[in-house]
Amino acid sequence: MPEIIHIEFKRRRPERFIVYWDSGEEQIFSPETAARYGFAPGKSFSDEEYRQILREDGVRRAKDQALKYLAIRPHSRKELLLKILRKGYLPELIEPALNDLQKVDLINDEKFSRQFIHDELLLRPCGKNLLREKLLSRGVPPAIFQPILEEFFQQQPQEEVAREIAEKFLARHRHVPLPKRREKLIRHLQGKGFDWEMVNRVLLEAKLIDRVEE
Repeated sequence: MPEIIHIEFKRRRPERFIVYWDSGEEQIFSPETAARYGFAPGKSFSDEEYRQILREDGVRRAKDQALKYLAIRPHSRKELLLKILRKGYLPELIEPALNDLQKVDLINDEKFSRQFIHDELLLRPCGKNLLREKLLSRGVPPAIFQPILEEFFQQQPQEEVAREIAEKFLARHRHVPLPKRREKLIRHLQGKGFDWEMVNRVLLEAKLIDRVEE
């Protein structure tokens, strides 16, 4: 039966207890776990209780780690999973922690996608293809973000977004000779996630070509 020999309290953020066991092991626990199980020198636990303590505390600390990341910016569930994995937590501890946060709506991939698309179009305007790539790279399932993507581009068609990007780009590069300006704009729009058909239409409107190229 594991028995606590000594306890040290670490005043840091988050606060933690270092527990020294009779086996010679040292382990870190949250104050909530220490209070729940009445940690004190001389207190012993059955092997089953000990395993339960480790699991509960691991889930709690994984949740604390997720909350740290969420305090910085919104995250998708997959982003949080990968970041917490890199901190050394086991998947079987992370999943219950994320489930708890999802139940109280602190993790919500639909809301995350909506906010992400809104912010990208406002701060870094781009096409549907690039937004799709960015959301996929953040682990959001297409079934969640695709309807939201379509909704946004119904409100502001892709061509309108591409036109605005092109106008700003051409204003910044108005002194560049025409052939080079056209070439730079093509690369810029393609890098923003617009397909060749869309790029052609924008070039035609800007009078940088006299017909749509195949």
